[in-house]
Amino acid sequence: MSSKFSYWKMTVVVVIFIGFIGLFFWALSHDPRELPSQLINQPVPEFSVVDLLEPEVIHTQSMFNEKITLLNVWASWCAACYSEHPYWNQFTQTSQLQLVGLNYNDKKEKALRFLESQGNPYKKVIFDQSGRLGIDFGVYGAPETFLIGPDARVRYRHVGVVNSKVFATKFKPLINKIKQGF
Repeated sequence: MSSKFSYWKMTVVVVIFIGFIGLFFWALSHDPRELPSQLINQPVPEFSVVDLLEPEVIHTQSMFNEKITLLNVWASWCAACYSEHPYWNQFTQTSQLQLVGLNYNDKKEKALRFLESQGNPYKKVIFDQSGRLGIDFGVYGAPETFLIGPDARVRYRHVGVVNSKVFATKFKPLINKIKQGF
């Protein structure tokens, strides 16, 4: 009886060990910054939000119709946004893509000072003071950048700083597919 018991004990230990090894390799193959989004291939959420620079202007989801757009979520309280922002300033000098800023859960005065001191690369700046639109997009924090197709569907979400390497490896191939009709 004791040999049968030790056989089962050893089997359980081996199965648990194999499970841990599998979990280890799964964790190594996944980027922890890649947070899943329920919006991929879904229409952007419906919204009606004011512009940061022109409060009389109301933006809606129709701003994404017929244009490939990068929606960059940023805030004055976001340290990583300060390191990312020079890339966006440079990006808009050479790109034909529409870059829209989503100022997320911020104070208006601080957001305006941020753009004044860092430059404004955005064609439009959505002011989401309450953070409600960010929640609708599934934003965890800032910076995050969404690639939105001309059909106003979210195609990709990147959590973290975008730089030339990230853009070339993550965004550019998807933009090319969108331009080819995929």
